[in-house]
Amino acid sequence: MKNSRSFYLLIAILMVAAILRLQHINQPFDDAFSWRQSSTAMMAENFYRRNWNIFYPEVSWHGPGPSYNGREFQTVSYIAALLYIPFGQQDWISRLIPVIFGLWGIFALYQLVRRVWDEEHALASATMMAILPGSIFIERSFLPDPAMVSLVTTSFWMLVVYVQTERFRYLMLASAIATWGLLTKIPGLIVGIPMLYAVLTILASRRTLNYKKLVIIGLAGVITFLPILVYYLWARHLALSYPPYHFAGSGNWLWHQGLQTWWEHKIFFPLLSQRFRGWMWTLPIIILVVFGLLCKPPGKGDKYKAPWLFHWWLLAGVLYYIIGAKELVDNPWNFHIINPAGAALAGHGIVVITSFASRIFGSPTSLLLAGLIILLIAKVGINSLTYMYLPYANHSYKLGLALRQLSQPSELVITMANDLGDPIPIYYSRRRGWVFPPAQKDQSWAELPQDDNQSIQLFENLRVEGADWFGVVNNQLQELRQNHLKFLQYIERTCQREQENGEFVIYRILKQK
Repeated sequence: MKNSRSFYLLIAILMVAAILRLQHINQPFDDAFSWRQSSTAMMAENFYRRNWNIFYPEVSWHGPGPSYNGREFQTVSYIAALLYIPFGQQDWISRLIPVIFGLWGIFALYQLVRRVWDEEHALASATMMAILPGSIFIERSFLPDPAMVSLVTTSFWMLVVYVQTERFRYLMLASAIATWGLLTKIPGLIVGIPMLYAVLTILASRRTLNYKKLVIIGLAGVITFLPILVYYLWARHLALSYPPYHFAGSGNWLWHQGLQTWWEHKIFFPLLSQRFRGWMWTLPIIILVVFGLLCKPPGKGDKYKAPWLFHWWLLAGVLYYIIGAKELVDNPWNFHIINPAGAALAGHGIVVITSFASRIFGSPTSLLLAGLIILLIAKVGINSLTYMYLPYANHSYKLGLALRQLSQPSELVITMANDLGDPIPIYYSRRRGWVFPPAQKDQSWAELPQDDNQSIQLFENLRVEGADWFGVVNNQLQELRQNHLKFLQYIERTCQREQENGEFVIYRILKQK
C-alpha cells in the first residue's frame, strides 16, 4: 500500500514538473538565455543541413565557414537535428529535449535519495526539484546542462546501487552513463566528490572496503574518463584549428584573471546573491536549504546509507565556484549541477519541519503545513521567473526573420543584436555571417571598440569577405548615434537602407567598386 501511494505521488510530481517546464514551449530563443540557446540551435541546424558528423559542431556566426568550435559532446543539439527530420526545424522540438531529460533527472534524483536516505525524503526531494525555479527555467532551455545533470544523477544512482548490492552490471551502467554525462558537459565532474564519499562510506559501513574493491572501482573510473579526455583533447584541437578559434567556457576562470581581480569584484558575491535570490532558488528555498544543512541527516548508522552525501555535493559546488565564479555568474545555467543537492537539502528541511509539526499537532496539520510550504515555494518561484521568460531579444529575433525574407540563402549577413555578440538574428535569418564586432581571440566581441576607426576597419574587412547585409536593432543604433557617430556615418556611406522600423534597420552592403 505504501509503495503504491509513493508511486502515484511520484507520478503526480512528474506531471506537475512537466506542466511547469512546458510553459512557453513554443517561445523563440529570445528569452534571458538567448545567446547560448541560439548558438546551440545553430549547431543543431548545421548538423541537420550541412554535416552530420557529431565530432564537428559548427556555428554560423563567423562567415561562410567552416566554423567549427571546441564544444562539449553535442548530445542535445544532435538529438534535435535527428528530430528535425520528421518534425521540421521547430523551436518547440529543441525545448522539448531538455524537458524530457529534466523529468528523467527528477526520477533519478528520487531513486538516489531513496537509496541513500529514505522514501519520504526521496518524494520531498523530487518535489523540490520539480518546483525549483532555476530547474524549471533551465530544463526548458535549449542547453546541454539538463542532459548532463540528468545523466550524472542517473550514474550516481547506479553507482550507489552497485556499492549496496555488489552487482557488477550496475557499476558498468554507472561508468557508461557517467561517460555520456561528462562528455555532454564537463562540470559534471564535481559530482565525483560526493560519489567518492558515498562509495567509501557505504563500503566501510558494510565492512566491504578492501583493496580489491577499490581497484575494481578505480579501473571503472579510468574507463569512464579515458574517452572524456580524448574527446576534449579533440575539442581543443578544433578550437585551435578553425576560426573563430573558440573553446567554450575559456577565459572566465581563476587562473585566467587572477585572485586580485576577483577580490576587487568581491568574488562576484553581489551577482551570485542576485541570481539565487532573484530566480535560481528564491528566498524560501534558500532558507530551507540552510535549514536542511544544519539539521542531522537521515540514515545515520545504517550501513546501506550515505547521510552526508548532499552536504558533500554542495561543498563540491562551493569548490567549483571558487575556481569558476565569473563563468558561473555570467552563465548561470552552469549552476544547474548543484540543483539536485539544493533540492535534496530543501526536501530534508521540509521533512524535519513537518515531522516536528506532526509530533506536536498531529499528521493532518503536518500535511497541511507541507502543502502550504510547497505552494508558497511554487508561487514565489513562478513569480520570480516572469522576467526570465520575457522576450528580451525579441527585436533581434524579428531582425533575423526580416533578414530571411530580404536575403538569398547564399548571402552573408552582419548583425548587431540587443546584446553585442548574441547570434540570435543570424540563427533566425537561416543564413551565415558575422556578429559585430566579429569574434576575435585578442579582442572582446561583446562591446564596440572605443576607436571608431577600428570598427570601420573591422566592417571593411567583412565587406571584403563578401558580407551582403547589415542588420542592427534599434537600441544598438541609438548607441551608434550617441557614441560612435563616425562609424555610423561610414555605414550610411557604404550601405543602403532597405528596411527600417522602430525595432531595427536593415542595410544592403554596397559592393566595392
